[in-house]
Amino acid sequence: MNDLFFGRSQMGMSLAEVRFILLGWGLAQFPHLVTPDVTIQNAAAPESTLKLLLLALGAGAVVLLPSLFYLFQIFKRQEQR
Repeated sequence: MNDLFFGRSQMGMSLAEVRFILLGWGLAQFPHLVTPDVTIQNAAAPESTLKLLLLALGAGAVVLLPSLFYLFQIFKRQEQR
């Protein structure tokens, strides 16, 4: 039982360590993505593209989320005896 607990905590700590390393690297590079040429502002898509992307994500969510809810309802039902 202890191996299971410590195994999970070690995995969690490893994941946290990787997250902090990536966060530190990103903060050290800020605002450059590729030094010195590409900054966050230079790499951003045009506003019209971002609006269309948001519209497409909304439409996809309208289709996907109800179908996922229906799927979970079907397979999570308790068998009646």
